[in-house]
Amino acid sequence: MVPAMSNPEEIKPKQDFNTNSGKDNPVTPANDAGRLQYEITEAQKKKALNPPVDNTVVETLHGYKVSDPLRPLENLDAPETAVWVDAKNAEFSSYVAGRKVAVDQTVKFLSGAMDYPRSSLPSRHGDKYFSTFQDGLAPQPIYQVCDGPDGMPRTLFDPNTLSADGTISLSGAFPSPDGSLVAYLTSKSGSDAQTLRIRNVATGEDLPDVIENCRFCEVLWDKDSSAGFQYTFPVTPPKDGKPPSWGRKAMHHTLGEAPDSDRQVYEKKGDAPWANPFRLPTAQYDWVTTGLGFDQNNGIHYRPRGSDEPFKTLQESGDYQLSPVAELGNGEILALTSKDASRGRLVRFNLNDPAPEKWQDVIPEDAKDRLNDVLYHKGKLFCFYNHDTADKISVHELDGKHLHDVPLPVQSVAGLAKVNPEDDTFLLKVSSFTTPGDTYSYDIATNQLTLVKKNDCKYDLDGCIVERISAVSKDGTVIPMTVVRHPDTALDGTAALKLYGYGASNNSLGPGFSFSVLDWVKKGGIYVQANLRGGGEFGADWYDQGRMLNKINVFHDFIACAEELIKGKYTSPERQVIEGGSAGGLLTMAVMLMRPDLFGAVVSAVPVTDVVRLHKTRGGQAIPEYGDPEIKAFFEAILEYSPYHNVKPGVELPPHLLKTGDHDTRVPPFHAFKMAALLAALSAPGTVSLLRVAKDAGHGAGKPTMKVIEEMAETVAFIESAIGPINQADYKASLVKTKAPAAPKPPGK
Repeated sequence: MVPAMSNPEEIKPKQDFNTNSGKDNPVTPANDAGRLQYEITEAQKKKALNPPVDNTVVETLHGYKVSDPLRPLENLDAPETAVWVDAKNAEFSSYVAGRKVAVDQTVKFLSGAMDYPRSSLPSRHGDKYFSTFQDGLAPQPIYQVCDGPDGMPRTLFDPNTLSADGTISLSGAFPSPDGSLVAYLTSKSGSDAQTLRIRNVATGEDLPDVIENCRFCEVLWDKDSSAGFQYTFPVTPPKDGKPPSWGRKAMHHTLGEAPDSDRQVYEKKGDAPWANPFRLPTAQYDWVTTGLGFDQNNGIHYRPRGSDEPFKTLQESGDYQLSPVAELGNGEILALTSKDASRGRLVRFNLNDPAPEKWQDVIPEDAKDRLNDVLYHKGKLFCFYNHDTADKISVHELDGKHLHDVPLPVQSVAGLAKVNPEDDTFLLKVSSFTTPGDTYSYDIATNQLTLVKKNDCKYDLDGCIVERISAVSKDGTVIPMTVVRHPDTALDGTAALKLYGYGASNNSLGPGFSFSVLDWVKKGGIYVQANLRGGGEFGADWYDQGRMLNKINVFHDFIACAEELIKGKYTSPERQVIEGGSAGGLLTMAVMLMRPDLFGAVVSAVPVTDVVRLHKTRGGQAIPEYGDPEIKAFFEAILEYSPYHNVKPGVELPPHLLKTGDHDTRVPPFHAFKMAALLAALSAPGTVSLLRVAKDAGHGAGKPTMKVIEEMAETVAFIESAIGPINQADYKASLVKTKAPAAPKPPGK
């Protein structure tokens, strides 16, 4: 039996994320000499389609001899790298070519499912309403504007006209307060590199202002829309072939002036820090939040709006999160914090005396739910909670008294449109595992949701079973999962099951709609989403238990989920697939190497694989997640799970597919290259070890629609070749056919 779902906090032992409590076998130079120091032979190189190899690359790190014979693949521009990538892509193309019928069927279904008009919620600025619009299978969504709530939309920006292959995308748009101008960002080939321009809404023409080399850029307009704006920019821009830094500083641009004359607003010193300016609706102060990587324990700095006086520091980056959410006047502030509250609480204090001991609780920490955000509007507090991974919105008086909850559908997520101070209603887009986004209007006075627009998708998963179950990890922690399946799918161990996980960066996995899941479940498969430690679903402690020296817990959690699903007859090892991307790609690779016996196929997209060298490209940005490998304790912890350092020669591994994009600037594609080459070289004979490198693609965002569909279809074809038909009845029929006795020979033969 699968354990009943319970609050993960109930049995989770308290741990220090600087103490590796999940460590099994001591990592020592003697114990790991064979695994870390090796050479790739000519035969192994040939088996891996002849990647460039340099067996002389051996480093001594904290007393360990660490080989890196595939280091040449880190040179992405080398001709040898390009030749090998082409060979691996040809190998993959040949592999799926024999499954063309399966690919075509999936492309047909997904094309039909995604071929409907869809738009984002409108955002009002002045008398203009801005939104994105996707016309069916168009490569990229357009950006449009309406003159009034009932006006006809007109296209303001169409990225589909900028490239023949649809690889230029709109990666951000920021209308000015009066709606007369829009600062917009474009990206090419999925790269994180952005170009910032300004468009005149009335004429549709761009201003001369162009700011190149932005990255993860945010824009904050001045009160006077014609004056200028603040924006974030790399601390060190790209130069002489070197990429930009991960750190970001806050700059100010005056319209009409050259970017070279932009003045710095705020910069946080240190290795790969970030500084993001923001304002609250009342805009009494200019705020800057600072931090490192995905660490939520941020710094907060402020000064009166429009002032040039130095910023005052409310909090340096430290041991907890602090996020102002409302300015009440006379220095009174409402702020969300994780101090003494892993799942968050809302406090009130005065900027003239902001010491934590003077804070007053307004909304105390909830016993189970994580408080993610608070909106102060028309004298009420709208508190946005993560309730067992779904969204919950509770409404309170300013003193914290609970009034009621917004009547959202069960196990759903809700996106909120921009709220203006005079609004009596909110627009929400509500989706779930079973239903794409429907638009609702919420009436503040009556606490009623009214359906405004039903989505036009031809398919959904209504009628399917969505259930919450759990597994028990190695240290006794309860790990929740969500199962999505058709009621006709039998729980007899023969179902094709896809287990998806992430467990990193404080990211929460909720019940959002996915076309990939739609296709999988419609085919008869079971989809399972695991809420692993390292995510943010259950608060700061949950995150801390899956990062730095506790990172090993994430892999134990995922293994426990896989084992429990087999035990509960949801699937069997030969029918279980694991899939993840980015940090989830690291997860699937690491777990495959730890427990290859549990899986029939593994899909790893844009994965981190060489964690020992991750800081060489990510700098300090990766340290809050994985620790600093320059420090021995963190280095040894990383060696326990870093996929590139845990491949053992001759081990039988399940069929696996690594996917990456040649323009991925977030996780450079050499992580997938080196891992794919090493797996192909060292794994047991006959192992299916594939690599797919998408051309003109990055970390995932900005891909043209048909490219997304084709990649999903090819992945499905790979999976079915590994585990058999996804459809349970077809799979059982194939077993009967396989086991059927041979026909008797005719007499005399």
